[in-house]
Amino acid sequence: MLNSRWGRCVAAGSMAVLLGAVLSGCTVISDPKLLMKPPMMSTDKEKLYNIVQKETPPESKLIRPKDMSNTSMIRVEDLNGDGIREASVFYETPNENVRIHGMILEEQGGSWVKKLTFDVPGNELESFKVMDITNDGNPDIVVGVSLQDQKALTAYSYKGGVLEQVLGGVPYNQVIIDDMQGDALDLSGDGKSDFVVVSLNASGFATIALYQYQDDSFKEIDKVVTDYTVKEVYNALGGEITDGKMGIVLDADLDDRSSFTQIMYVQDNKLVSAFKSPDQTYRDDKILSGDVNNDGIIEFGLKETPKGWEHYVFDSRMWFYTFYQWDGKEGKKFVSFQFRDDADLFHLNLKPEWYGKITIDTKSEKEKYIRFKMIKTDETVAEVKYFTFSQWDLEKGKSWKEITRTKDRVIASRVAQAEAGKDALSKTSQLNRKEELNE
Repeated sequence: MLNSRWGRCVAAGSMAVLLGAVLSGCTVISDPKLLMKPPMMSTDKEKLYNIVQKETPPESKLIRPKDMSNTSMIRVEDLNGDGIREASVFYETPNENVRIHGMILEEQGGSWVKKLTFDVPGNELESFKVMDITNDGNPDIVVGVSLQDQKALTAYSYKGGVLEQVLGGVPYNQVIIDDMQGDALDLSGDGKSDFVVVSLNASGFATIALYQYQDDSFKEIDKVVTDYTVKEVYNALGGEITDGKMGIVLDADLDDRSSFTQIMYVQDNKLVSAFKSPDQTYRDDKILSGDVNNDGIIEFGLKETPKGWEHYVFDSRMWFYTFYQWDGKEGKKFVSFQFRDDADLFHLNLKPEWYGKITIDTKSEKEKYIRFKMIKTDETVAEVKYFTFSQWDLEKGKSWKEITRTKDRVIASRVAQAEAGKDALSKTSQLNRKEELNE
C-alpha cells in the first residue's frame, strides 16, 4: 500500500505538498507568446489566460513540464464529473525559497475563479498526466517532479474544492502510465487502469513494479528485479506490443555504447518478459523503440551489418537499422529497415521488400556517395549523394530528391528507374534523432 507521509487532503487555499499538480484536458493553452496572436486562439482561451496572469504574482512566470508529449502550461478538464471545468497552471518564483507553485481555477458564470494554490518543493516539473488511475470514472492528476538527483511520482484527486493526495512521493527513473495515444493503460486486462514504475538502485539493478488502485489505495501487484545491471533506462513506452496484447517497452543502456530493449506484459497479475535474454534485442547503439510504421504496435530497433561489410572494423562500416515487433511467442517479426548517416543528419526508410535482398556497395564513401544494390545481380536500386550548393543548383529538379541540407551541403537520394513511383525511399519521422535521446 502506498500512503502519503505529507498528508492526504488539501483544502482550498495555500498548501505545501511534495509534488505539483497540473491538469490537462479538453482545452489546451500553449506558449503565452502564441496567445498574443488572435488567429491562433479562441476568445475563451484568451480570457482564461488573462485571468491566470492576474492571479499569479508579478515576478512569476508560467512554466511547462519537461515531458515533450504535452508541454502545455494551462490545461482544462472536468476533474470531478460535476459538469464544471477546472483549469490548472504552474508558475515559478525564482527569487523565493520555494520556486514552483500550482494553482487551480474553476469556471463560473462564463469566467474563472481561483480555488486554491499550493507550493511544490522540487527543482523541475518533469511531467503530468490527467487520467483516471483510481478507476472511479473521474480523471486524476498524476505528476512527476525532480528533487535534487531524484524523481518522484504523486497523484491527486480534486473533489468539492479539495485536492486529495492519493499517491505520494514514489521514487522513479521511468514511469509508464499511458499508451502512445495518451490513454490510460490496462495491462492486466481486467478493465481497470494500472501503471508501471521503473527504478534503478546504486548498483544499476532495475526494479520494475506494477501498481493498481484497489480498496482506496494503490497496491503493488507485482515486482521484478533484474538479474543484470544497466546504466540508464532512457526510454519507456506502454501500448500494444503484439497484435491484441498490451505491455511495456523499456530501452536501456548497458554501457556508453550498447543498449537493449526489454518487452514485458502482464499474465495472471505477474510481469512476464517477452524474451528470455537481453541478447535478443542487443545492439551497439542507442536506438529508440516506437511505432515506426504507424500500425499501433511498438517496434524495437537493431543495428545490422549489410552483406559484404562483415570484415570491416565497426567504425568503418555502414549499417542498416532494422525494426521488429515481438511475434507473441519467443521470437521477433521484421517490420522495416532504414539507413542513417554517421552524423545522424537523416534517416532514410528503405522499401521493406528489399530486406535481405539488397546491400550497400563497399566502394561507397561516407558523407560523399552511397550506393544500394541487389545482392544477387549488383543492380543499383538507390543512391544517396552529398552535393555542394553549386553542384545542387545544377542537379535539383532532375532525378535527385533532397533529403536534408547542412550549412554547406545538400544531401539527396534517387531510386533506379525501375523503382520510380514505388515509394522505395522515404524520410522517417526522426523518431531516433540523437538530440531527442540526449534531452
